Amino acid sequence: MTQDHPAPARALGAEYAERLRRSYLNFRWPLFLLEPDEQTLPCLENGWTPIAAAAHVAYWDNYQLRRMQAALDSQGMLPVPVSVETNDERAASENRSWETVLEEADAARQELITFALSLADEQIEAEYVYRGERSRIVKLLLEHMPKHVAEHAVDVHRYCFSIDRWGRERLLGFYRRHFNSLLDAITGLTEESCNTVPVSGNWAVRDLLAHILAWDEYVLELVKRWPDISLPESGSSEMESGRADDLSHWASGDVDTVNARLHGARAGLSMIEVLDGLATCHRRIVSRCRRLSDEEMRTEVEYDKGEKGNVVNLLVSTSAHTADHAAEIYAARADGRLVPLELRS
Repeated sequence: MTQDHPAPARALGAEYAERLRRSYLNFRWPLFLLEPDEQTLPCLENGWTPIAAAAHVAYWDNYQLRRMQAALDSQGMLPVPVSVETNDERAASENRSWETVLEEADAARQELITFALSLADEQIEAEYVYRGERSRIVKLLLEHMPKHVAEHAVDVHRYCFSIDRWGRERLLGFYRRHFNSLLDAITGLTEESCNTVPVSGNWAVRDLLAHILAWDEYVLELVKRWPDISLPESGSSEMESGRADDLSHWASGDVDTVNARLHGARAGLSMIEVLDGLATCHRRIVSRCRRLSDEEMRTEVEYDKGEKGNVVNLLVSTSAHTADHAAEIYAARADGRLVPLELRS
């Protein structure tokens, strides 16, 4: 009779993989905001171009991965990687296409994530002999690489979300376009289909719109207070206060817990009430932003746990959130789950 041995624990690997994923996403997603001429412009605070920053991140992700793989190679079959250029030399000489560099950066970070997930806890905690020295090199590098990309994300964010780059009217126009795109996504749909047809897991259109409304209401509360934001402490009793402007309604608990709470609080709203709430909230956010001074618009605050930025960060992130869910509605229309009235036979 054979005995089944438990699979090696990989809790640490999953934790590091998630840090690697989130830190890279924070660096990567603002890059879609860049115009083609900005991709090769030395516009970052350190004098680098965005393409050089992406190439730099890709290079070091690949280099440090090979260092960890070589450390784990007890047979010594893998070559020890050697860094051949300084950071500034790499930044100055980058001349590949934007698409090529981003593809390499995406692939390099995904390899790091896959590597982290493949490790058992004891492999992460172990000491290894690398270049004649004994250290916990795997754990040290898994802890370092999220921080490395986060450092470069700061430069990317400061440029991509600069109010001087955007200008107030361009920013508000960007915000309005994404809101209008959401409304276009539901044009022609019946209230019944919006209430009953699943488009995102078990959520119908009404559920998605109520979810967007919940977070738009949070943004409204933030811009009403900006820049004097004070997030509630974890476990704060304010969550039970019931005040309409209580930020703990949105900021207390993990993402799933918060979304479930927000969804439950708006479960009784009709489709008309949700749409009315969205339009009102959108109008008030724009109005409040118009009343902020340029200095207030530039001020960076922590507006969510671990998320810090200015009003541009806030509105662009909100627009991206709206766009993601609008895309789910458009996809449901494209595959025939949602059929507008004019297309029904």
